[in-house]
Amino acid sequence: MGLVTICKYNRTSAPFYIRQAGINLYSLEELAWFLYHNICLADRQLFDDRLCRWLSEEAGCKDLARRIQNGVAAGVSFQNLVLSVVGAADMYDSRELSELGERLKSLGSLQEQERLKMRADELLDNRSEWAAMEEYRHILRMHQNNRLGMAFYGAVWNNLGVCYARQFLFREAADCFETSCEYAPDEEVERQAELARQLAEGERPPSEKKPADDVLPQKKLLRWEKEYRMSF
Repeated sequence: MGLVTICKYNRTSAPFYIRQAGINLYSLEELAWFLYHNICLADRQLFDDRLCRWLSEEAGCKDLARRIQNGVAAGVSFQNLVLSVVGAADMYDSRELSELGERLKSLGSLQEQERLKMRADELLDNRSEWAAMEEYRHILRMHQNNRLGMAFYGAVWNNLGVCYARQFLFREAADCFETSCEYAPDEEVERQAELARQLAEGERPPSEKKPADDVLPQKKLLRWEKEYRMSF
């Protein structure tokens, strides 16, 4: 049985739009839940005047809005800003808030490319492929950090390939998968590269199921593309 949280604060008439994730939030509790579960998608820029106005005028949290404004002006850390909002919703106990604080600390110890990849991975998991693609490409445009190792960049190229594949951009996906294997050889990624290359050329990928002979070629290709996309 799932858990249900009864919100203490009113549902707002106007939502707060999270640009980083492309979603609307309608209560302080929703904002706290987002920060707790998607911390890599947030950054210090989230705590701006727009958020403070929404908290004060829509969510009825004038004191919290004032604390955030004062905190930003005083240079309070991103960690403390997050904990202020999550704690104000009264949804998480002291242990959970402590765990969130530890996660925030660990993020601060990561290399910039690692933080960006975590952010991109969360976007990809949330089916925000285009936003994830921008983050992965940003990493690849940066100076290569040798301390991160070849496997790290192989994973970035692979995940970028997944983004392209989900958009049916199979030629680009195949190029990414092949580049990933140059950094970190992997049989499964090589197989995905071959499948993507076949789909890019309009060829039928290998399948244990034998399709009906009277199916139109265009419908066949659409079905293969759907099956390939569902593999991610």
